[in-house]
Amino acid sequence: MITSLFGQFSPDIVAFLPLQIVSSILALSWLLFLFPTNFFSGRASYIWNAIRLNVVKIIFQNSKNAAAPWVATLTIVFFTIISINLMGLFPYAFSITSHASFTYSLAIPLWMSVNVLGFFLAFNSRLSHLVPQGTPPFLIPIMVLIETLSLIAQPIALGLRLAANLTAGHLLIFLLSTATWILASSPLLSLLTLIILGLLFILEVGVACIQAYVFTSLVNFYLDQNL
Repeated sequence: MITSLFGQFSPDIVAFLPLQIVSSILALSWLLFLFPTNFFSGRASYIWNAIRLNVVKIIFQNSKNAAAPWVATLTIVFFTIISINLMGLFPYAFSITSHASFTYSLAIPLWMSVNVLGFFLAFNSRLSHLVPQGTPPFLIPIMVLIETLSLIAQPIALGLRLAANLTAGHLLIFLLSTATWILASSPLLSLLTLIILGLLFILEVGVACIQAYVFTSLVNFYLDQNL
């Protein structure tokens, strides 16, 4: 039961399992129905392949050829995030992507992977990025510090952006839905609030999709910088 404004972001335990795990499994369960099985025709498989190919084309349209081994990984990340985001918009559903613990569990390993790969493939080139060309000698220590801080800030911003945007949207939906119920005694105000709530819900569907795209695109951008 939600007893406070932020109660929806406090997961409970279901059958000795954290609600984060349960919600993630439920959010991704729809993917099982999109793969060809004996119970489904090839139409579902055709639609799934068309969606997957269009997603890959949009995300990797400006990527280098060296990023090809990462296509499958980033595509899985995209569909994972978008599935959980959309699942979290249903009533009484818990959105795990509104928790920084989950978003940073994705952002930090992916960021570390692409940067470790970059230093492994071109160590000298990666070090040269810490000092822009033409930097005066007396500014080199300061520039190294600034570039290092900007590099460390990448995973922080990556995880925080996803959690903050979804949390803000869910709080607005919670507030408007509560206001609609409280204003039920005034039909005109309640109807106006309900219309705004419906428009906000449509906006949040778009935000859920856009945030999945932004997260995956930024990881792909960091990957391009390291290849």
